[in-house]
Amino acid sequence: MQTVLRSKNVLINQEFIEADIVIQGSMIKSIDTYKSNEIALDLGDKKIVPGIVDLHSDAIEKEIEPRVGASFPIAFAVAQLDKKLSMCGITTMFHAIGFEDNPKKQRSIDLAKEQIEEIYEANKKHLGVDNLIHARFELSSDEAVEPIKEVIKKGMVNLVSLMDHTPGQGQFKSLQSFKTYYSNYYGLNEEEVQKVVDKKANKNDAKINDLIACVKEHNLTLLSHDDDCIEKLDALFSLGVKISEFPLDLEVAKHAVKNGMATGMGAPNIVRGGSQGGNISAITLVKENVCKYLCSDYHPASMLQAVYKIQEDSHLSLAQAFSMITCTPAKYANLEDRGQIKENKIADIIVIDDSHIPKVILTIKDGEPIYNAMKNYKL
Repeated sequence: MQTVLRSKNVLINQEFIEADIVIQGSMIKSIDTYKSNEIALDLGDKKIVPGIVDLHSDAIEKEIEPRVGASFPIAFAVAQLDKKLSMCGITTMFHAIGFEDNPKKQRSIDLAKEQIEEIYEANKKHLGVDNLIHARFELSSDEAVEPIKEVIKKGMVNLVSLMDHTPGQGQFKSLQSFKTYYSNYYGLNEEEVQKVVDKKANKNDAKINDLIACVKEHNLTLLSHDDDCIEKLDALFSLGVKISEFPLDLEVAKHAVKNGMATGMGAPNIVRGGSQGGNISAITLVKENVCKYLCSDYHPASMLQAVYKIQEDSHLSLAQAFSMITCTPAKYANLEDRGQIKENKIADIIVIDDSHIPKVILTIKDGEPIYNAMKNYKL
């Protein structure tokens, strides 16, 4: 079956142009001259862009437990989030699943493994978007090494990141900020928080190196998280880290890019106008050309809005900003088959109405519509 999408604003090679997109099966067959096809779905001047590629989101945690103490089955949560992702225009999602020695809730080792197995199986059977796995390893969590290696060896993991939430560095500059966050977010009492603090102070280098060796053996991209100083970044780079997620200040981000590392920031940071934790504003890094891509972090709907916000607040054009959520993250994840509207790429395409607050009105995955909110249009 062949479908032709037509618009005056098709994003091709970081430029919006008039074009007809010919979709054959699951692939983009060709990019034809505007109005060169007799039959086409003419979308006027609505923007047609590649499907969004999201390298890091822990939104599944809130889908499982939207309110403290109110949990839903993982299978149900995964299916519901999948529908929401299609509405946001995210066609490739990397669920950031945290392996952590948390005595309660979302980031226990057993629950992380259960989430990965459910997402992996559901993705093969019935989900609409590509639901992939980004396994997050807390450096102090010795017990997580073997479970992570197990799911890596089964082919269930696509990215692996190293986290260090030890109080006094990184995301938590003080012990009190750490305790406040963990007690509020995870519902831990003082004694439970102290046990977590004590655990995070001890790291087993042999275990860490064992996991990193497994990651390299399976040719997975290794990322770091909340890098706060150049010395730490250099150490991580020597271990094989390729991407610095959420660098905490400008100098660290500059050093990462200078040394060939990619840098990613959260789209909610852009939309909200600053960091939730009081760290550097992502738009500052964008303006300095040291933020290479965006991820949804915890809020998938922010991805599209962040692109328009970047256009407003920086030197980048809208087309350039879109590359931060499409072709660039696809490249860093070694997904060469998507992220662009180009011949012989997967037909992952979204249509946007930006006459008011930008919104996705059509999401096409593998050539098939998985979300359609268009009025007066028929596929």
